[in-house]
Amino acid sequence: MITYIYIIGAIGTVFFIYYFISVFIQSNSSEQKEYNRKLKESLEDEFIIDPETGAKITLEQAESGHWIAHDNEFRTIPDSELEKFLTEDDKQTEIAINYLRESRNYKRTELTERQIKILDNTKMLKKYDNWSYSNSFSFEKGIVFLPAPELHGKTYYEDDYKESHLLFWKKITDLTGHYYLREKTSPEKILDTFKKDDDLTLKNYESFTFEKSFNIIKLNKILKNFENQSGLEIEIHNDDLFVKTMNLVCKEDIIRIEKVMKNVG
Repeated sequence: MITYIYIIGAIGTVFFIYYFISVFIQSNSSEQKEYNRKLKESLEDEFIIDPETGAKITLEQAESGHWIAHDNEFRTIPDSELEKFLTEDDKQTEIAINYLRESRNYKRTELTERQIKILDNTKMLKKYDNWSYSNSFSFEKGIVFLPAPELHGKTYYEDDYKESHLLFWKKITDLTGHYYLREKTSPEKILDTFKKDDDLTLKNYESFTFEKSFNIIKLNKILKNFENQSGLEIEIHNDDLFVKTMNLVCKEDIIRIEKVMKNVG
């Protein structure tokens, strides 16, 4: 009799779980339904997008590894294809990369081992557990690319973090020293009203000195170009100027930072 009751209870539990899942699936949000629709379309499409070049290629070309990206009319991803991306973050990222691909001011390149080593030692990237990069382009006296910094969850309750940001790196002569700037925290804003001891001054940014410069006047003149710019990290190490965003890359950030960088150096 007891065994029979257990069996009935088990069957009831299974039906309850099944009913709960069915209700959950039927009550999917419009966003989930849109995601599923785009996923279905992308699976039915006979083409795929090469994420590095933006080239639209057939599955056969992808498997063979032979296609000429620079002769492909889909060098940038067309709007019709952008609408098929599964998330808004993916779409936003590809719009930004499209801007770099189609601009005459940028030329696709790859970071050298020496450049990666320099970046590894920057304060803005060294603070992360790891980082990778994609979509690197050269411009006059510099490079722009998408670093993807990673933070690994240290406890069961913490999620891992990885997101593509934007980083401009420009060579500027006659700079010395090593400085790192980030936006001030609320306590730092209060403290700095009483004590101003930073070598470099940029409104709403805290400056950290690791090696003093012999050309403070020039450095502050450069930083003046970044007034009213938010959400950035700035690092100066001798002749290298690094400017990185703190959030997911977007076209608007590329445009606003490149305008500043044109007036620098």
